[in-house]
Amino acid sequence: MTVALVALVAWIQYSWIGDAAFRYPFLAYFPIIFITGAFLDRGNGFFATVLSALAVSYFFMEPRYWIDVINRSDQVALALFVVIGFAISAVVEALHTGLVSLADEHARVSEAVRDREVLLHELAHRTRNDFANVVTLLNLQARSANAEAREALTSAAERVQTIARVHRRLELRGEHVFVDTKSYIGELCADLRLSRLAMRPIAIECNAESHSISLEKAVPLGLIINESVTNATKHAFPQRHGSIIVDFRQEGEAYKLVVADDGVGQRNGPESGKAGIGNRLMGMLAAQLGSKIEVEPRSPGTAIVVTIPVKIAN
Repeated sequence: MTVALVALVAWIQYSWIGDAAFRYPFLAYFPIIFITGAFLDRGNGFFATVLSALAVSYFFMEPRYWIDVINRSDQVALALFVVIGFAISAVVEALHTGLVSLADEHARVSEAVRDREVLLHELAHRTRNDFANVVTLLNLQARSANAEAREALTSAAERVQTIARVHRRLELRGEHVFVDTKSYIGELCADLRLSRLAMRPIAIECNAESHSISLEKAVPLGLIINESVTNATKHAFPQRHGSIIVDFRQEGEAYKLVVADDGVGQRNGPESGKAGIGNRLMGMLAAQLGSKIEVEPRSPGTAIVVTIPVKIAN
């Protein structure tokens, strides 16, 4: 192809351009040197330079139709053309080699990322299966237990299920794994609606903004929501209907989680010494998020508020 391109340019110069080709014979060959060096195999730019020099000396320099150049100025021009052609070829080949290496590296990195994503999904899938087995075992055990033990086992199963939900929402970004709060909290509220509120006249509303938080922070956040909603369904609505609102949004440099109900209110908050295991668990989970549980009495009802610094959550 290089020979054909150089021959084509020489033929066009000799047959069509006329006298101008004899005055500036080298100019038409620089594009050929660049094209062959950039798009053909390695060494073609240098080969095109040599072929072009031979073609110019044979057709356009005295004595014509002979390789030998007797004119001193033509010799200098020919030597300068060869030097410039070699320089262009060297630069183009270096760029070409760099681009090829970059493309190969990009392909290797893309393959590594795909492999890592496959491994992550496989790990998440296996983890979900393990959690599902644990939940099944707890529910089976709860069937044969007394009322108090059944409630404890059911609560434990729900907590495990909350952790499992995190692994369904994993997103890989660079070297880190994140969870989107909107989809995660929305799914959690939907499951709580089916499990805890299906047979109760209690509505649950979920308002969650979309933010990316780390896996380490998504688990305690989901558990706090689970415990708050569970406590509200147990204690806030004795023999009455009502509603629970789960709200998660960013306010300034912090995320704010509010789980509010319009029930009868709580006598014992999470900070109370009389608080049950769920409230004590919420206090420990809030500490993992760099926060603490705040109980706000409302009229009617109660609100559980957790303020999470953004830098800690991410």
